[in-house]
Amino acid sequence: MSRFVILGAAALCLATFGAPAFAQGGAAGAGASAAQGAQPMGNHMGQNNMTQDQFNQLSEYADQAKRLTKDQKAKGMTIEDLLKQDKLDATALAQSMPLSCNVTDAVLAAEGPETVNGKPIDTKTYEVACSNGMGYYLISQTPEKPSGFSCFAAQTTHDADTAQGKANDAVCKLKDNADLKAMASAVMTRAGTACTVNNYRWIGVNAAAHTEFNEVACSDANGYILKTATPGSTAPVGVIPCHTAAMQGLPCKLSSNGDIVTVETFKTALAQNNVACDASNDKVRVIGQETGAQKRYVVEFQCTQHPKGLVAFIPAAGSSAKFETLDCKAASKRGVTCKLNATN
Repeated sequence: MSRFVILGAAALCLATFGAPAFAQGGAAGAGASAAQGAQPMGNHMGQNNMTQDQFNQLSEYADQAKRLTKDQKAKGMTIEDLLKQDKLDATALAQSMPLSCNVTDAVLAAEGPETVNGKPIDTKTYEVACSNGMGYYLISQTPEKPSGFSCFAAQTTHDADTAQGKANDAVCKLKDNADLKAMASAVMTRAGTACTVNNYRWIGVNAAAHTEFNEVACSDANGYILKTATPGSTAPVGVIPCHTAAMQGLPCKLSSNGDIVTVETFKTALAQNNVACDASNDKVRVIGQETGAQKRYVVEFQCTQHPKGLVAFIPAAGSSAKFETLDCKAASKRGVTCKLNATN
């Protein structure tokens, strides 16, 4: 049987992230950098495949009464009994992947014998809700490796297919997963950052790191990148402020708090502080942002007026911190290493 790739919309291609400079220090530093090296997904997302029959069943699984057989009813079994077993089975599946998900709710979404790689196998697809706020589809396909994808990814594919006039009912429906803004708010809050999410954007996955990235915009105008596990990882949820993510080459698009210093704003800052410099763009290196109270931007530059190079500490807009420049030797005492002039 031909296989249906549920996450196959071209709109879900993940652009390769570069390897930009990143903010000095800070626990969030490793977050967005994990996306570096991720490859475009093309027409699939790793092994997250689902057969057409499974896909067709997804639009029907909300009516659990259809699952009770005559024999089960005769034995006094109820829908609640089936759902209890679903939770036990889904919990075992999540643990076998493994996946960072303590299952709090689950439902069997699709099942059936299928032929995969020329072999007959039984497949079962569960929708699960996790204690960290995340929701997933998890697919058991023994002896093939189990797979899965998040509710964010499923909704993104649904929206892309709908825009192209394609039928797609494969969206999450459990009460904790159905409203993805509420789900994202729960993920953020349980990860330690209060946020009422008013918008979100699925970015993509790093298949090698078993990591997914989503952007969220909060009602207080702040924005973040959510770093969450995909099957194969038990890593906890990571929350990366947009500014830090932008420094690492993963810019936010839904919030303005990800703005960073650019070559042009750097040159403006020099002019405003009477620092003469004709630095070309390739002689300006944005290093990151201070992790202390001042949180100034740190930029190395080199020009004919300063052939050995300088490091500028530029206050963010509205900050009371002072503008400052240091030679590379002095900057090194603050943990800043110059790279534009190897002789320094």
